Amino acid sequence: MSESNYYLGFDLSTQQLKCLAIDDQLNIVTTVAIEFDKDFPQYKTKNGVFIKDDGVIDAPVAMWLEAVDLCFERMAKSIDLKKLQSMSGSCQQHGTVYWNCDHLPNDVKPSSNLVKQFAGCLSREVAPNWQDHSTKKQCDELTEKVGGPQNLAQITGSGAHYRFSGSQIAKVHQTEPEIYANTKKISMVSSFFASILVGDIVPLEGADACGMNLYDMEEHKFNEELLSVVDKDTESLKKKLSDPPTSCDEPKSLGTVSKYFQEKYGVNANCQVYPFTGDNLATICSLPLQQNDVLISLGTSTTILLITENYHSSPNYHLFNHPTVPHHYMGMICYCNGSLAREKIRDDINGESTTCDWTKFDEALLDDKTESLFNEDQIGLYFPLGEIVPNVNAITKRCHFKYDDCHVELNDVDSFPDNRLDAKNIVESQALSCRVRISPLLSDEASCAQESKVLGSDLNVKFDYDSSPLSSYAKRPNRAFFVGGASKNTAIVRTMANVIGAKHGNYRLETPNSCALGGCYKALWSLLKESNRETASFDRWLNDSFNWERDCEFVCHSDATKWEKYNNKIRALSEIERAAASK
Repeated sequence: MSESNYYLGFDLSTQQLKCLAIDDQLNIVTTVAIEFDKDFPQYKTKNGVFIKDDGVIDAPVAMWLEAVDLCFERMAKSIDLKKLQSMSGSCQQHGTVYWNCDHLPNDVKPSSNLVKQFAGCLSREVAPNWQDHSTKKQCDELTEKVGGPQNLAQITGSGAHYRFSGSQIAKVHQTEPEIYANTKKISMVSSFFASILVGDIVPLEGADACGMNLYDMEEHKFNEELLSVVDKDTESLKKKLSDPPTSCDEPKSLGTVSKYFQEKYGVNANCQVYPFTGDNLATICSLPLQQNDVLISLGTSTTILLITENYHSSPNYHLFNHPTVPHHYMGMICYCNGSLAREKIRDDINGESTTCDWTKFDEALLDDKTESLFNEDQIGLYFPLGEIVPNVNAITKRCHFKYDDCHVELNDVDSFPDNRLDAKNIVESQALSCRVRISPLLSDEASCAQESKVLGSDLNVKFDYDSSPLSSYAKRPNRAFFVGGASKNTAIVRTMANVIGAKHGNYRLETPNSCALGGCYKALWSLLKESNRETASFDRWLNDSFNWERDCEFVCHSDATKWEKYNNKIRALSEIERAAASK
């Protein structure tokens, strides 16, 4: 066994608790996974949650306590916990845990377990899960309080969402007043986990707190108007929330791991616990992402994450404080329609074949020579599911377009002359939507001097809540990282790469345990930075320490000529989205 020190990263997700240990060279040395339904059948959860009437979905907090014990029990059989130097991690975002005490018991006995000694500290046995959608009334109240969705997004980084903690806490106050009155402290799931490790209730983490619809991101404090929707006694509510949240500007240990873990599992008494964050926030900590880099997750849905210093909010996407890089934000854009929409086109092209073969689809994507596959005057929307961005109902819409001065003329068609054109148009339209929506979040240094004649115009083009000159879309991210199932399809990645136009290359990553791994990296870097302030910033440190050859595959450079060609479709995309929204 190596003499290296170890650093733990946890990921408490909906269905499992996962823990990774890395060494000083960032190698993963062991992995432990606790599956809630399988390991704790007594709770009778389904995929880790209880699903009730009226859209209520929550999870038993006691099950999480049992999972922590089991995780350490298994980890202690795999590595020497005396070599642990620090811990951090992530948890499912937006969930809330309700305590009936200001402090956790300080006489926790290693001869017992966590659930027996901490379950009595809960004023509410369950925590709302991010899938919960029972808070429309409270979301409307938050939105109305500040004058509409744009104002709410400007303050908190997001529009109102059912799963966000502010509306969930407000619902508990309104529908369970006795429980709320008996609640002394409220944790998010991330600060709950850190509290268990430290042995006392710790403040919310400053990046995860942005997922509440209560936190003023530019002012770095809770917004009094929004707090008053949850509880008119805002000072009492802030006390419950252990205001203020921890700062993301500099890493600071929450304390050493509690004696319970030292004595029961042999954890190093000097092991530091650093703030946990949300799962998406931990994902960006698992990758060498720097300012103006973009992560594109190509799963059943499509998710875009990027690092930015621009605070440009919209109700259609999310901004969070970056968990490790001061004065920067994580932008997150979520699309419902991803792989399933592309697979439908693949099946249509394959006809009666049921092989799920991508050959014809891919050949069409990469074909620049066959005249029947030229699609310069075509645009399409392929939304078998109602879409979030743009916010429209399920629709499939195909158009030929042409420009007449300031006007875009769309001519609807039931189908294109060759059904293989749908392969090109679906991937290009998905990528172009990503491109125009990340553009306001990219800094000025991402602007491209090679503006085409089309982009020379100052015509305003509207997407969602933004109306900007066409020339503002001449921005290119530095690097693009592709993850998720469809990232294995090189034809799709190459096409999207040419539309989005990253300046310094496109990469493919395998990230099966990204949230826990981000916690590992955060734990190691935080310890280094707190002990030596000369340590590089997190993004620079990880970029330099990352094992590029082992963990990342270079796919291609973006073709600048093709990137310019797609400029011609920006106005058409705006117009077809507007037409779809009016249906």
